[in-house]
Amino acid sequence: MMTMSAAAVPQVHDGNDSDSDDSDVAFAYLDFGGVDFGEDGEEVKEESNPSKISDADKPTREDIAAANAAANAPAVVEQVANLDLNASESDATNNASDDLPTASTAQNNLGSQPDNSSFDSLTIVPDPNLVPSKSDQLLLDIEKERLLPHPLSGKQEPVDVVFGDDCSELNNVKSLFNLLENGQYADMLRSQIALDLFGIEIDGSDELSMVEQIKSKILAYFAPKATSESAIAKCQELELIGIASLNLFLQLNYCGPSMDRGIKPEEGEVAAHPLDGINPHGMFESLAKKENEKAPSTCVSPLPLSASTPIPEEDESAPEGDNVPSNQATETVIVPLKETNTTNYFHNAVLSELAVDGEWPFQVCAAPYFLLLARSILSTLAEATSPFRWWSSAKPSGNLVDALTGANESSASMFAAGASHLSSTSHWSARAIVAHRRLISTRRDDDDGEACPTLWNEAERTFSRCISDFCDNETAFKDSERNAFVASAIMLEWGLAQHHFRKSGRGKASFNKALEYSKLEVEVTGADGVRTKYQTKMTAQYLVRAKPNVSEADGNDTDAKNKAHVEKQMIKHDDVSDDALLLEKIRFENADDNVHFNLSIHDQSILLALCLDVKNDNPMDGLTGMQMFAYLARVLNQHDDWMVYATGLLERAWLECERTHGRERAILQIQALADQHSNRLTLTQSTFKSVEEDSAPAQDRLRHLHGIVYPPRWDMLRDLAERYAKLGIVTSAAELFEEIELWDDVVECYRIAGKSNKAEEVVRARLAEKETPSMYAALGDITNDPKCFERSLELSHGKYYDSHVALGKYYFDKGDMKTALKYFLDGLEIKPLLPAVWFRVGTISMQLKEWDTALKAFTEVVQQEPEEGDAWANVAAIHIHRRNSAEAYPALLESLKQNRNNWRVWHSKLYTCIDLKKYDEAIQACVELINLKARRNAKEGVEPLEEKCVRAIVGGTVRKYQEAREAKDKIGIDSSKRTLVRVRELLDKIESSTKIEPWFYELSAHFNDELGWEEECFNDLMKEYRTLNSAKGWEEDSVKVGKMVTLMRDISKHHKKIGTKESLTKAKFLLNGVVKKVRSAYNYTEPSKEA
Repeated sequence: MMTMSAAAVPQVHDGNDSDSDDSDVAFAYLDFGGVDFGEDGEEVKEESNPSKISDADKPTREDIAAANAAANAPAVVEQVANLDLNASESDATNNASDDLPTASTAQNNLGSQPDNSSFDSLTIVPDPNLVPSKSDQLLLDIEKERLLPHPLSGKQEPVDVVFGDDCSELNNVKSLFNLLENGQYADMLRSQIALDLFGIEIDGSDELSMVEQIKSKILAYFAPKATSESAIAKCQELELIGIASLNLFLQLNYCGPSMDRGIKPEEGEVAAHPLDGINPHGMFESLAKKENEKAPSTCVSPLPLSASTPIPEEDESAPEGDNVPSNQATETVIVPLKETNTTNYFHNAVLSELAVDGEWPFQVCAAPYFLLLARSILSTLAEATSPFRWWSSAKPSGNLVDALTGANESSASMFAAGASHLSSTSHWSARAIVAHRRLISTRRDDDDGEACPTLWNEAERTFSRCISDFCDNETAFKDSERNAFVASAIMLEWGLAQHHFRKSGRGKASFNKALEYSKLEVEVTGADGVRTKYQTKMTAQYLVRAKPNVSEADGNDTDAKNKAHVEKQMIKHDDVSDDALLLEKIRFENADDNVHFNLSIHDQSILLALCLDVKNDNPMDGLTGMQMFAYLARVLNQHDDWMVYATGLLERAWLECERTHGRERAILQIQALADQHSNRLTLTQSTFKSVEEDSAPAQDRLRHLHGIVYPPRWDMLRDLAERYAKLGIVTSAAELFEEIELWDDVVECYRIAGKSNKAEEVVRARLAEKETPSMYAALGDITNDPKCFERSLELSHGKYYDSHVALGKYYFDKGDMKTALKYFLDGLEIKPLLPAVWFRVGTISMQLKEWDTALKAFTEVVQQEPEEGDAWANVAAIHIHRRNSAEAYPALLESLKQNRNNWRVWHSKLYTCIDLKKYDEAIQACVELINLKARRNAKEGVEPLEEKCVRAIVGGTVRKYQEAREAKDKIGIDSSKRTLVRVRELLDKIESSTKIEPWFYELSAHFNDELGWEEECFNDLMKEYRTLNSAKGWEEDSVKVGKMVTLMRDISKHHKKIGTKESLTKAKFLLNGVVKKVRSAYNYTEPSKEA
């Protein structure tokens, strides 16, 4: 058998088709010693397949077993038997099984993802003895009436009237309801109930994450004799505090008004920061006082990345200490307009706990602690029997489990029983999940719907409970119209959740279902009308007719004063230019088309969702814009709700930015909507009257926020910056990007503006103010200094994956493969869904000959990107290196499906098919290689077919044919004959397309001789003779002389077999010529006859 040396054929598979920023090349120096080339009947035995990753290398979980379960026990906590608290991974992945590739190489090497299923398995059994009292039932009725969507939301009876005068034991809940409906969310979080819950640090807090501390405080609140209130009342208080915390976060980051002190800063009002004492609460006081020092190693949740809220503007006249934020509730300072009351360390700590699946929250969000608090409370109430489940992939703390499964069994059981009676917890928890997802800072263009799978699973689970309780249950309310209204609102929010998570369909089916429940009749049609002031000829215009459910629309009238305030948000064409061309509304020819039914605010929200669906479902061209304009025009005909109207204005402004005549008004409108979030004076908000009197209070702005797609402030500023950049106003765009800390965009804008050094100056200036991981990473990108990335990792305690990847690329470029591999793997441990990085890991591992790591890496690539042909090729290369052709074969097929022009993959397939005795496919590979060599130029280095490969194919096919004949296998004979025909065609193609060596004619003659084709055999022998004889100096090469001797013997046999005088004479002349040449080469003189 013929073998090849290990380094003879490097298999090179480019990474150009991957998502990597630069080309990756994997070199597999393959050893084909195990390939049977069909010579001498020998074959090196294949080694056993060592490629499959052992499950022993992965963390495992013990079997779940229930403990302490007794039939008469009033309270039981089920625990995991022998819970492995150190497990951070499981065999399960977040990849959908339907999307996995079919090849066995990928299926047998699934990647692992962090999983907390062991921790989640801890469940609480509710106390069956809890029966709601009369006052409890009143609370439950009020909760259902006030906290679930209501057509008369904001116009219901006062809370005091609903509670009455005979419920003194419910005063705590009543006071919280009053504060909630008056928009006093900070006061709710500063109430005695909230301080009792979260005002004091717990023992061992350094070993618990913030979420775990909050959850343990919640269960401790239900300890026996903690208060005299019932469990249901306590759960209601918790829910109201959770809602207040969520609303305060949304107020600060979405709708406003902001809580900046100093609306009139010239008065120099001296006051504590509005969020002191609650951002954070006392239980996190020690953490809030820390600066950017290294976090304790025992802390469950590392404290990574991100900046705090925007930096205070410098005031040269102010004393040096005035710009220092305070953590003390009792300390009073003059608060600057942009000041935050938390340290960078605490802000980063909160963001690290809100990070999900390697995706990080947006750096410049305000007070993320309130979202963390809301998520912790509401998710615990919504899944009361599994309160330990949460979104983090961090390792759970054993101390928490010991605390919750030990002394607090009865309190946990009472909590679960009380929470199970609440109706609205799942709905509010779902809203908090959506807010959490919108906080994650994935780029819109890069988000393919696969980000944050953990949050998506939680959202699906939570919304499914809401749909089951209110949409599938027609008896959830006594009033069928209220039932339909709640069902419609939940379906609308579920559709928007799918939109925010960018899932397939983007909520289309849910929007239609919400429309069905609401009984709103919508017709999209056309009518003649004009849209400009001087237009005289009527043209066809889109028109949306909407007719509401009359009973629902009744009672939704908004007072004239409020409508006037709402309408003031609009920037009119005449406000921008005196010679504006466009009308504010399309004027239709038919007067009836200019009159519209009065819609409820919920119906207007549905129209906005249908407008969003048009955008999601169609390419963004002129026709799509016109259809969206029609929906928006219908919504903007009414001025009933501050945020619904603002959303309509914003959507219209986005569309008008693409039009010449409306662009100026559109940019100003977006700026005005961004400014109304703040209570500071701005260009579009230039008087204190417009700030204090002409804007809606927080509770009005938040009332319908969950049913619309209004962007957070940072998204609005990003959108405005991007539009400035498109218009060429790059310096202003850079300033906006700088405000929201999108450093890549800052650098690009300054580069376009010809201010390349300005970007570095900006980043260094911000770092002088405060150090954050993202800014150090940005500085590293600019300077290519690894120390910047190392500092970024130090600040984030190793959890800022961008810095890991950047360091990996840095050391890869330097040639330090082992260090590069370490950083890449560290980054992938945080964020595993990065196929380009996995590809790079695979290439490095192959060069380091770490084959297990390489196989796992390329398997991850093909699972995440099944169309990545180069990754499939490298999976095959690894199996070939291990002499495992059976596993390599399907991977080669997958690779060739994606790219049939890679000659290296065809070369690998040729060897694999020869080893597997798949001669028909080996012939196909040979033909493709010949064609590729003919099409490519010499620089591309397509290698010619090797002698041993052609010999193996010819010998193998002849041998199979002979074996079939001996076995009298008719099917085998027919199959072998077809293969022999292909072999003959291959030989002909080789002869006609490449430079022929003598071995080829020798092989062709052998093939024809075995099949009994004597004439063809003789012709090939003569061609071999001529080719060999034409080689210069063959007579001086002992090897070639030996071949010539063998060839003469075969030719002589053929002439003897013919037996004619002419044939024998030809043979004699040939022999004499060969003998004469050989003798001449060796100076041999024939002895004379006389001697």
